[in-house]
Amino acid sequence: MIFKPFLKLSKFVLILWLGLWGALATAQTSAQATPDYSRWAATADMAQDTLESGTANEAFLIKLREQLALRRSEFSEVQSSNPARLAILEEQLAALGPAPESGTEPAEIAERRARLSQDLDAILAPRIRAKEAYKQADGLIREIDAALSAKQTENLLALGPSPIDLRLWPEAILQVTEKLQSLAGSVSTAWNTPVLRSKARDQLPLILTLLLAAGLLLMQGRVWLARALRPLSRSKHSSGVDLARYLQGLGQLVIVMLCVFLLSRVWSVSRLYDFDLNVLLQAATWIFAPLFISRWLASQLCPMDDTARSALSLSNRSRVQARFLIRWLGVVISAMILTDYLRDMGDFSSGTAAVIVFVLVSIAGVGAFRLGGLLLGQSHGTPDATEVEQVPHRFVVRLGQGMAFTAAISIALSVIGYSDLAVALLRAVLLSAGLLGILVVTFDAVRNTSAMLSTDPSSGHDSLAAVVVNASLTVASLPVFALILGMRRSELTELWSTFKSGVTLGEVQLSPGVVLQLIVVFVIGLLMTRLVQRTLKNRILAKTKIDAGGQNAIVSGIGYLGIFLAAVVAITSAGLDLSSLAIVAGALSVGIGFGLQNIVSNFVSGIILLIERPISVGDWIEVGGNMGIVKKISVRSTSIQTFDRTDVIVPNADLVSGTVTNYTHGSSVGRIIVPVGVAYGNDTREIEQLLLPLAQKHPLVLKDPAPSVVFQGFGADSLNFEIRALLDDINFGLTVRSELNHQIYEVLTTHGIEIPFRQRDIWIRNPEALGGARSDPSQPS
Repeated sequence: MIFKPFLKLSKFVLILWLGLWGALATAQTSAQATPDYSRWAATADMAQDTLESGTANEAFLIKLREQLALRRSEFSEVQSSNPARLAILEEQLAALGPAPESGTEPAEIAERRARLSQDLDAILAPRIRAKEAYKQADGLIREIDAALSAKQTENLLALGPSPIDLRLWPEAILQVTEKLQSLAGSVSTAWNTPVLRSKARDQLPLILTLLLAAGLLLMQGRVWLARALRPLSRSKHSSGVDLARYLQGLGQLVIVMLCVFLLSRVWSVSRLYDFDLNVLLQAATWIFAPLFISRWLASQLCPMDDTARSALSLSNRSRVQARFLIRWLGVVISAMILTDYLRDMGDFSSGTAAVIVFVLVSIAGVGAFRLGGLLLGQSHGTPDATEVEQVPHRFVVRLGQGMAFTAAISIALSVIGYSDLAVALLRAVLLSAGLLGILVVTFDAVRNTSAMLSTDPSSGHDSLAAVVVNASLTVASLPVFALILGMRRSELTELWSTFKSGVTLGEVQLSPGVVLQLIVVFVIGLLMTRLVQRTLKNRILAKTKIDAGGQNAIVSGIGYLGIFLAAVVAITSAGLDLSSLAIVAGALSVGIGFGLQNIVSNFVSGIILLIERPISVGDWIEVGGNMGIVKKISVRSTSIQTFDRTDVIVPNADLVSGTVTNYTHGSSVGRIIVPVGVAYGNDTREIEQLLLPLAQKHPLVLKDPAPSVVFQGFGADSLNFEIRALLDDINFGLTVRSELNHQIYEVLTTHGIEIPFRQRDIWIRNPEALGGARSDPSQPS
């Protein structure tokens, strides 16, 4: 009755899973059409001719690479098509067994073998063809990547005209002015075109709606944001105030960027532009992003409030300068991005480009040099800071040194004529520094959030959740750093494809998806095992007459079996062939025979302990001079808690091969012996009659067999008696012994019976020698 709802739920989930799997398999099969290999051959020949000629520009190579990457993905899908059908055919052929060497076998089996082989070849042939095409596409992509890298290096190292040639400046000013006038004139030309003006009027409702939304966000967005963060900003803890400041600044940044997007969208909808202006409108968000992000970053790293915490340990005056420089560098980076778009339009000569780059690099270089100097001013730090606390401070100092050095090098390169290298180097350093600043303030916000959610705000900053989130943010930022430092998106895509495809170990393909599936299935199996163990222990075994040790053995055995089955199911579901691990298992057996024999011995001993149960959880045992209660029997060792409340970990092999005293094995009944000594001259029968009732009346002493008093013998100082009694629970033996000693003393004292103590008689062999020595007058007194 207990398992009926569970079985119904399992049946429902199984049916749902099979239905979804069938639908996905059908969709995948239908989506995998046969590639057009004739068309692919033409594409591959064209790509090969292009690479051999070496005349293609960078833009064409990028487009060609995108096409080849799409075809390579198509071939990759074909290579893994119909896996279920392929596995079934291989199993059917394996069931028929190998073909006889004589070549003669029953006609029915031979016909069946031929049909299965034909079907198998029909599935393998497209896979083999797709694999060959995949290798060809992959090779062409690698050649294109090499060509793009060579062109990128060639462009960076190209020596152009030097901007110190003053003859270039008039032409540069003229071309820049003409380009700006051309962009502005395109709006006027479009407005004077009746067709475009009519289309703009048709879009007037949408334009007004977008403008109204932008204006509403710009005017009321800060008010709404401040109202939403008011409870957090009034928090009693500094973490809440800092978090509110971070969220408010980030919210204002999002509002401004959204307004820029809406305004660029308004202009795009109006169609009052030419092609060049349209390109700028499409990229408006990216062009203005450094400008507004730098303002937000400056307010976070260098807050105007002197009492607010900051990641930069700057004085008030230096903080004001750093805030201005960060904002100014954001403006220059936006100008650099705008210049790149204008240069791509092809309207500037090399001399004009050199002049523009020199102006921007000089302005940005001076600002970066000064900002680096401010960061270098932190070199002394706080005198009482620990080694760990000085790590971020030293990193900031090194960052300042790098910025100052890069600024000087970039200005020098732009003066010489290496304009592209100068702007690429300086922009990479500035964007990397900006991204580092964003990560730093975000890390602080995560720690503040953890502190607010923690019951102890003082220690919540360093919680495990905060560390994991910050580590994840660091890993997620690595591709952004790679793009900033000059890596192309196609290279990142290639790395991601390689990562997804994984590595091949023999015939096993280990990819992140396979590993993730293996982990998920194993964790699910582990959780189900724990659920079964808990249910078995609390709901089923608790209602049986099995003792606690037997229940623990059954639960532990179910746990080991469940872990083994979960591992097998996880490996099988991930598509890993266990037979391919035979070599690894052989090598592992050698390692077990030499280095892991103790661990294996303890493991086998643990299984023996769970099966034979010479000891159980809760038993009072003594092993190797350690006495205590068994608390846990694991697969390698057993934990014993001594009466001093210390835990002793005993290897299972010692419990199986060594001598173990179990005081409560199978029963808690145990005997105690209380020794009693009385002085010589007392009636021994009277002593026995006084002591025996004390043991008989104690509630923990068993009546059957009854306790006894034994006259042990004649000691050196006393008549020795012993009270021997069996207790219902030997775990209370020390308490019973103490109570009996109290009662014995009271009874013997009441009846005037002396409890002797150890006495010694001293016999002097020649006492006259001592007297004669004292009576001799010649001896000094």
